[in-house]
Amino acid sequence: MSDHVADQAGVLATLAKADPERREADEHARSCPPCRQALDEGVRLMALLHRTLPATEGEGPRWRPTGGREVRSAAEIARRLAWASTGAVVLAWVFQLSVGGGFRLDLDCALVSLLVLAVAVGCVTLLRGNARLAVATVVVTSGLFAYLSGSTAGLAAEIGIRCTFRELWAAGLTWIVVGAVGRRFGVTFDGSKTTAIVAAGALAAHAGQHLACSVPHSDAHLLIFHFGGVVLATLLAALGTRRSSVELAAG
Repeated sequence: MSDHVADQAGVLATLAKADPERREADEHARSCPPCRQALDEGVRLMALLHRTLPATEGEGPRWRPTGGREVRSAAEIARRLAWASTGAVVLAWVFQLSVGGGFRLDLDCALVSLLVLAVAVGCVTLLRGNARLAVATVVVTSGLFAYLSGSTAGLAAEIGIRCTFRELWAAGLTWIVVGAVGRRFGVTFDGSKTTAIVAAGALAAHAGQHLACSVPHSDAHLLIFHFGGVVLATLLAALGTRRSSVELAAG
């Protein structure tokens, strides 16, 4: 089996060991440490689910770790991660508003900003099962947003550098929040999902820039620093997760 199985580890862990697809996954995982780790985590999760007390009718399985604190079903964990992702993306938008240098209350700009923010939220909720599509949606939305928002000429490089760094900070903040919640529930994210989360945070910050930037309609400024910030955050996340996977495999 040549393809990685980390993305499907949770599903593969539910299959019997004799199942052909599970056998292929196990065979691949023997020579791929990242996939082995993801598959082992899926197996441990399923073992915990099977050791629970019988669930009442209509409820999903539940288990209790040492200490007696109830750990929720896999479906509920997914819901909580979705809420955490939504909150983290909105937080990136609010962060951008709080540090921007040119906040202006304009109804049309606010509506456009909220619309782009909604796309960013959708990328970590509605599209969470397809991380590559989510990343593509972020990049395309940011590019169109920057292009269509530009109505005057101007670069404003000094302001632009700050705009880009603020987008990077907001993207990092999004990942910190979602990653912390994921660790609380024992959930790990592969490289593509991590990249999608970071990219969505950067897009939310770009949406905030529409209200908080001092030059929100300067065409070159928007394309180079606002859209460029989203692209840079996405690339840094993708390269960072790829490097981590390579180092893990080498180890």
